[in-house]
Amino acid sequence: MQSTKLATLLASTAVLAACGSEGVGPTSSSRTTPSEVMGASFVEPVQCGAGSVPETGIQGQVPLADRESGRSKQGYRCNMELVGQYQGEGSTWVNPSYKTCSYMGTTFSGIPTKVSQGVQVIDARDPANPVLSTNLTSPAFFQSPWESLKVNEARGLLGGVAVGPVLSAGFFDIYDIGTDCANPILLNSFAANLTLPANLIGHEGAWSPDGNTYWATGLNPGSITAIDTSNPSLPRILYTTIASPSNHGFELSEDGNRMYLTSLTPPGVIILDTSSIQNRDPVPMLTEVGSVYWEDGDLSQHTIPVSYNGKPFVIAVDEGGAGAARIIDISDETAPVVVSKLKLAIHAEENAAIREADTANNGSFGYEGHYCGVDKKVNPTAIACGYFQSGVRVFDIRNPLAAKEIAYYNPPAQSEKKAQLAGSEHATSAIGGDLSTDWCSSPPRFVGSDQIWVTCQDNGFMVLKFTNNAYPLK
Repeated sequence: MQSTKLATLLASTAVLAACGSEGVGPTSSSRTTPSEVMGASFVEPVQCGAGSVPETGIQGQVPLADRESGRSKQGYRCNMELVGQYQGEGSTWVNPSYKTCSYMGTTFSGIPTKVSQGVQVIDARDPANPVLSTNLTSPAFFQSPWESLKVNEARGLLGGVAVGPVLSAGFFDIYDIGTDCANPILLNSFAANLTLPANLIGHEGAWSPDGNTYWATGLNPGSITAIDTSNPSLPRILYTTIASPSNHGFELSEDGNRMYLTSLTPPGVIILDTSSIQNRDPVPMLTEVGSVYWEDGDLSQHTIPVSYNGKPFVIAVDEGGAGAARIIDISDETAPVVVSKLKLAIHAEENAAIREADTANNGSFGYEGHYCGVDKKVNPTAIACGYFQSGVRVFDIRNPLAAKEIAYYNPPAQSEKKAQLAGSEHATSAIGGDLSTDWCSSPPRFVGSDQIWVTCQDNGFMVLKFTNNAYPLK
């Protein structure tokens, strides 16, 4: 397959006033067809062991009958169990965790109380009894940092941009969480904050692995902004530009020289050379290296770069169109190839009518994926994904061409508590629904040898434990 190859993707700029206007998008030759997938399209179902309360329908399904009878209020679990939980008033799209703490964003759709206002800091030093430690209510965090709320492990930093109702003019906040993750310290005061015109920061974000650059993308119009965080007390904009009108989430390579950017629509991944910004060139610029697009999904959400025995891959997740995660071989960066998919039985084309009937009253998101996390980026053995109404799914990916499901946890539906969930996007927004299942949209994190820490929108922060020797994998 030939990928779109542009000599120059974006006009470079060192100041906002000079932002570029060139976009990037697919051509008719930039599409992956089903025949190009070398591995499996659907994952092998899990065998549930003792103590499990398995799904009653097909893989990934919460049947309409279970929703109407109240059975979904019991939840479903396979080779996993709940250790501890902080539900509070619920949470929103992306909620990272770090060391023994979790950071739960708040919906901008409801009217949060003081309990759920801003970003809620959850202290999970006792995994069986997580507690609310404090609330972060600085400018960018007060209402909602949406999907930009991200942790940098290397420097112990938490950052995010103000998003508000989908897109917003931008404040950018940085906290020190390395000193005491349960009591973050705001590093850039209001006077040292960034203020930009509407839409130029806001929606998604990620750190360069070294923690010296925070990147943000916006949707409408599409934008890419790089912020220098080498001095976190005084962040400054390195580069910003109008880009594709539909870019979304992303991650960067370990050296910071590549961005793996998702395209919201058409779904796909664009590989960008970011070395000019990473190296702090006097005239920074971004160039496209390669791209891949597909037709059996929609609304690509985010990426995870991984490698197997030195061979590079990117895992990309769709949040629409019966989408899920897929694994992409990027050995040739100019022509990436999808090699396998992490789709469940409920995602099959022949089950489209079932999906529609099951999820019709529970908001805009059904059984699609959203965010995933791997146990390690070099030779990963497992990946855990939030699949909205299908819950948290865990897969064996030791062989990237033949993934197998090893566990899942779909938390109990919280329909009776809807009025209490002022912080849940699912429970309060116009795109929410009847709460006949939860929405698991946040990245799960592998902790220790046998736990997953994750946040779902209605159930809040949860510590899950593997059972039946499902994990770790040898």
